[in-house]
Amino acid sequence: MQVNSRPWPRLRDDLTLHAGPADTHGGPTWTLHDPVRNQYFSLDWVAFEVTSRLDLGEAQAIVDAIGAETTLHIEVADVEKLLDFLDQNELVQRHGPEGTAYLTKKHEMRQTSWFHKLLHSYLFFRIPLFKPDAWLESLLPQLAFLFSPSFLKLTGVVFLLGLWGVVRQWDVFSTTLVDTFSLDGLLGYAGALISIKILHELGHALAAKRCGCKVPSMGVAFLVMWPMAYTDVTESWKLDSHRKRLLIAASGILTEMIVAAWMLLLWVFLPDGHMRGAAFFLATTSFVATLAINASPLMRFDGYFLLCDFLERPNLHARSFAYGRWWLRERLFKLGDTKPEDVNRHWHCFYIGFAFAVWLYRLVVFFGIALMVYHFFFKALGILLFGVEIWYFIARPIVAELKIWHSRWDEIGPVVRHR
Repeated sequence: MQVNSRPWPRLRDDLTLHAGPADTHGGPTWTLHDPVRNQYFSLDWVAFEVTSRLDLGEAQAIVDAIGAETTLHIEVADVEKLLDFLDQNELVQRHGPEGTAYLTKKHEMRQTSWFHKLLHSYLFFRIPLFKPDAWLESLLPQLAFLFSPSFLKLTGVVFLLGLWGVVRQWDVFSTTLVDTFSLDGLLGYAGALISIKILHELGHALAAKRCGCKVPSMGVAFLVMWPMAYTDVTESWKLDSHRKRLLIAASGILTEMIVAAWMLLLWVFLPDGHMRGAAFFLATTSFVATLAINASPLMRFDGYFLLCDFLERPNLHARSFAYGRWWLRERLFKLGDTKPEDVNRHWHCFYIGFAFAVWLYRLVVFFGIALMVYHFFFKALGILLFGVEIWYFIARPIVAELKIWHSRWDEIGPVVRHR
C-alpha cells in the first residue's frame, strides 16, 4: 500500500524511543533518538500511536485502530503528515535502487563548495578536547553537597552578607572597579572569565551526570573566531522530567551565581592584596557574564534553553520567527495564510513580541561583532570579514524573506498597487 505514491515506510532499526515529560496539556510525550546524527525528535501522543502501528501497512487501518483502541480521533491526513515528517528526517528504511538514488541525491544536496565550508568553519566550529564521563562519575560523589538544599540556602545567606558588605564599603568597591579599567585590569578580567566559563561548563556536566546522562565530550567552540567553552549534554533530551532538564540547563548560571556570592563575601573580609583582587575579578565577572550573556533568552545561550523548558515550547526561536514572518506578511499584504501554529491570544502576542525583540537584539549584536572584526584585522581582511558577517547574519535572512515575497508577487502585487 502507498501513501502519496511512496513505498510504505518502516522505521530504521537503530532508532531508540524514550518516554518524555508530559506536555502543556498533561498528555504523554516520547523522544525518538537518531544515534547516527545524535538528533532527538519529540513525539506527541498522536505521533507515538501512529508510529507504533506502522506495521499495519495502511493509513486507514491505522486510523481505525487508534479510534478503536484509544480515546484519540484522527484522520488519514494526520497519518500522512507524520509519514512526511519521518521521510524528510530520514528516519525510515530505504532499500533497492530507488532508495539508493534518493539517499545519493540527499547526500549530493548536502555537499557545498569549499568556499561555503570555509565560511561555515569561520562562523562556527567545535574542538572536542576530552571525554569527561568517567572522570565526572568519580567526581560527583565528592561534590554532591553542591546540589543540597542546605548548601543553596547557605549560599543565599552568603550572597546577602556580601551585598551588605559591599554597601558598607561602597567607596572602596567603586574605586577598585575604576582602577580595573587598565591593561592589568583587562588581563585580570580575561583570566576570571576563563575560570568562570570552565566552572560554568563543569556545572552543566555535573548536573547532567547527576540526572543520569552521559557527557561524551567537553571542549571549545568558536563563534566568529571567539572561543567559548562547551559541554555536550544532548542526552538530557532522553529525560522524562522537566525538572531535571531545567536543572541541567540552569546549572551553568547557578554555578556562576554561587561563585559570585562566595567571592563577594571573600572580598569583603580579605585584606588588600592579590587574593582580594582575584575575588573581586571573579565576583564581578560572574555577575556580568550571567546577567548580560547567559541569562538572556535572545541568543541561544542558557537563558534561551531555560525559557524553552519553562514554557514547554522547544525550538522557541524558530517557532516565534515563523509566527513573526506570518504576522508581518498579513499586516502588510493580507494574504490570508494559515497561522504557523493555532494559539490563543496570549501566545499570539508573545510569539510576535519575542520574534521582533530577538531580531532587533541580533541586529545590534551582529553589527557590533562585525565592526569589532573590521577593526581587529588589517583593513583588507577586515572589510571582507565585515561584509561576510553583515551578509550572513543580517542581510541573508532579509533576502530570503524578500524572495518569498517575489515568488508570491501575483498575490502581493495587487495589494501594493492598490495602496
